[in-house]
Amino acid sequence: MEIPKKRVVWIDVSRVLAALLIMYVHLSSPLLKTTGIHLFYNGRVPFFLVLAGYFLGRNITWNKAFDRALWLFIPYMLWNVLYLFLLSRHSGSFFQLADLAGIRDVFVPGMDIFSFGSEPHDVPPIGPSWFLRDIIILTLLTPLLARIKILLLPALLLFFSFCNMAPDPLVMLSVGSCAFYLLGVVLSSRRIDDIHLVLNKKFGIVFCASILVSSAMVLLHSAGILSLWTETVAGMLLGVMLIMYAGIWMEKRLPGVAARIALLAPACFLTFMLHMPIYKCLPPSMKFGAFALFTPLLTFTAIVLFYVALKRFAPFLLPYLAHVKRPSGKPS
Repeated sequence: MEIPKKRVVWIDVSRVLAALLIMYVHLSSPLLKTTGIHLFYNGRVPFFLVLAGYFLGRNITWNKAFDRALWLFIPYMLWNVLYLFLLSRHSGSFFQLADLAGIRDVFVPGMDIFSFGSEPHDVPPIGPSWFLRDIIILTLLTPLLARIKILLLPALLLFFSFCNMAPDPLVMLSVGSCAFYLLGVVLSSRRIDDIHLVLNKKFGIVFCASILVSSAMVLLHSAGILSLWTETVAGMLLGVMLIMYAGIWMEKRLPGVAARIALLAPACFLTFMLHMPIYKCLPPSMKFGAFALFTPLLTFTAIVLFYVALKRFAPFLLPYLAHVKRPSGKPS
């Protein structure tokens, strides 16, 4: 198999790594919390936000923005509605049309329509998909953002200034999402080769230093001096760069392995939507201890096999379930 010409190997490798980091973090394993790659964890979601802003900010038009938002909204909504239906069946509640009407709660939080029993659901039914909700909203605003370039940098600094004081991103459009998405839009004026050059030639020393910093953070955490899982803007920015650099390093040092990993990138959307429902079906023994190191890899493998099966036997479903388009750019 060959990588499609329009795809960039190191970016696809970074996408797979970031998706796996999301899956590892959601296990909340005590063993994983003591690893020395914490700084990578901080960049897992911001990486996808920067990537979305970068590619959507290039030559964007209102028609293109609407098409991209709709293309993401359809599979996002289908999986959330399906999960909502299964959740209602499992909880003993009846699935009613009113629940479907309340799906707008995904975009207007606090309406408490996703209630089963006494527990309110003011987040997307599939919790990890909250940042996709943010990307959909920001996609529709991108043409406006691209036309007021003089305000982009001040807005970027403003959002980053309030990033650590933002409300829970699961409840509403996140300030952090806006900040990292805007960063991608700002970077969209640069060619991808320029970004590759900066990371490849200038970031190596930062990468080595970050490993030392990460090790020091683990030691401080072990001594009870530092909370290892406190996320900061600086940590998230460094995490994004580390994830990108990891993709570049693999493409340069392990080109064969990188090419094979890059082939898995189209399945990343399915990992966002399916890994948490799969985790909830697993026995507790697979979620904790040493076995938790392998559970995300096994889950990722199962999701990739599901994607391959869709591509082989029902390719017409890919745009609606896996956020994949035909090479022509039109949905199947």
